[in-house]
Amino acid sequence: MIKEVIQNDTQSWERFLSHGQRLFKKRESVIYHQGELLEGIYWVETGLVKIKTCSNQGEVKNINMIGPGNFFGELALIHTPSITTAITFEDTVYYYFSVNEIRLLFKDFDESIMIILNSLLHKMAKMTETSFLSTAEQQIAYTLLELSEHYHDRRIVIKQTELSEQTGLTRMTLNKVLKKWIQSDIIETGNKVIKIKNERALSVYSKMDII
Repeated sequence: MIKEVIQNDTQSWERFLSHGQRLFKKRESVIYHQGELLEGIYWVETGLVKIKTCSNQGEVKNINMIGPGNFFGELALIHTPSITTAITFEDTVYYYFSVNEIRLLFKDFDESIMIILNSLLHKMAKMTETSFLSTAEQQIAYTLLELSEHYHDRRIVIKQTELSEQTGLTRMTLNKVLKKWIQSDIIETGNKVIKIKNERALSVYSKMDII
């Protein structure tokens, strides 16, 4: 998505990426921890990164999922400790840009400002959406639709334990909702796969009670 800002200028995009360090982490690997003072920002090439935060009371909340073409860890630009933890949801290739490199890019590469600004605006929109997810149905529906969009497939390979962890819901609550949707022919489960059969119905659930 963010690459579209300069997609017609391949050389500019390659020059931009040349300022970063290309890295790889396996699924369920921590990229940075909440409270850590970051020294740079990250951009996802392939894979998926989940962003979560933990309150002072120990309540863990998943607030975003970062897919290809998007930045995360932008608080490094204002030298503020991270309020989130970033963990790979699957094997992920990403670029790391130190704050010093970003400052150089801001001076020498005008389009870099637009790229990062677009990423921030996109993330703010996503966080605004997720802040309204108050019911179990909303959280599960939203997560399944996000994963379906990421994989470009209505068949999502995910264990129920992983979905429970991603949504922050108990297995009992998750199973109750999934069973209800199976009976309503909205989804189908089996073999560590959740298949979306009625995307429109899930979309309605993901927006319930939002004013």
